[in-house]
Amino acid sequence: MPEKFVFPARELEVKAAADVIVVGGGSAGIAAAIASARNGADTLLIEQGGCCGGMASRGLLTSIICMGDGENILANGICREFVERIVKDMKLPEVRWHWQNIHPESVKKIADQMLAEAGVRVIYETVVTDCIAENGEITALKCFAPCGNFAVSGKVFIDCTGDANLAAMANVPFEYGNESGEVMAPTLCVMYDNVNYQDEKTGGIGRTEWNEAEKNNKLPVNEHHFVGFFRNGKTCGSGNLGHIYETDVLDIFSRSEAWSKGRELAVKYHNFYRENVNGFEQSSLTLSADMLGVRESRRIVGEYQMVADDYFARRHFEDEIGSFAYPIDIHAGVSDSKKQAAVEKYITQVAYQKGENYGIPYRALLPKNTVNLLVAGRCISADRAMQSSIRVVPGCMISGEGAGTAAALTLKKSCTLRTLDIKELQIQLKKQGAFIR
Repeated sequence: MPEKFVFPARELEVKAAADVIVVGGGSAGIAAAIASARNGADTLLIEQGGCCGGMASRGLLTSIICMGDGENILANGICREFVERIVKDMKLPEVRWHWQNIHPESVKKIADQMLAEAGVRVIYETVVTDCIAENGEITALKCFAPCGNFAVSGKVFIDCTGDANLAAMANVPFEYGNESGEVMAPTLCVMYDNVNYQDEKTGGIGRTEWNEAEKNNKLPVNEHHFVGFFRNGKTCGSGNLGHIYETDVLDIFSRSEAWSKGRELAVKYHNFYRENVNGFEQSSLTLSADMLGVRESRRIVGEYQMVADDYFARRHFEDEIGSFAYPIDIHAGVSDSKKQAAVEKYITQVAYQKGENYGIPYRALLPKNTVNLLVAGRCISADRAMQSSIRVVPGCMISGEGAGTAAALTLKKSCTLRTLDIKELQIQLKKQGAFIR
């Protein structure tokens, strides 16, 4: 078999053009696209799946967590609006700002509504496969959809893919995992129905029974960092029930194997619930996620890299676009019971006190060696410790809103991403609700 093939070059029809192109419709992408459009930019959002929401919809994520610091709502812009509307759609009495359970269908519905209301154009089932980038400036994307290959052109681009795919295509330098390339283990979340809930508890269901089985050496799998099951309806809920260890998420064979392992684990966890947790005896495993729950992948090298010391110093920045407070939460990447068990202990040790938070600098969204590219979400410029904090939904939406607002203002002010007046950006973000010191 030849080592390489050279495919013939071909001209591609430009099917769409916009001021701002957002790649990836997860939580960061939703916030970036809405912020861009609300600030006057013609905005196109490209999503590889059939709905927006990312982990919160296709990934069956159980909850949106840590929207505040115990005193302040930090995700006080588009994220707050998004969650409040989801909660209303779910007919829940109020938002729980620390840990709000969600239903994926409500996430899809509200994402559709908010994007449409803002005037964002969305194209689904579309994968960006390459870009034209000269001297750090991107002019067009090569896309593939069921209709075939086509091109999309834009002025400012925002990578919200989670894996920094567009940034990698544009030759942005990046870091990956720890010193040996090990990344946090992903999870394949699931949904159950026909649950007969025994009380009003809504989160962490099954943890007590799992811990008891662990003490008695009766675990069905080697999992010592068990998150649990979360109620999101009268008889249904979602489970973030384990980890798929020894996965290299940038190796397609390892990643593909993780899908199969995840589905195998889903059956074992469900059997455990049926046999050990009251109310789950007649439950059914109705769905495993359509999106692998990747916690860690590429981390771009930006104009500033957020590091662990920023977290421990509660550091704020002159160019910050928001604040956050979720603890350092590095899940184990290997099947090592001691490493697994240590994760939650460390979270407790390093968690902030009420009212404490850190800032997210605009420079962490600016990739090195680029002109018109921003990055938002879990792949912004950060070391592993800071990435493990910023990677959850509210953190991703804060950086997404910052990126979308910056992109639109850059076009409105006829400047570049690096010459944008940070004070003007901060004034606009504060008007939108951002918590900036």
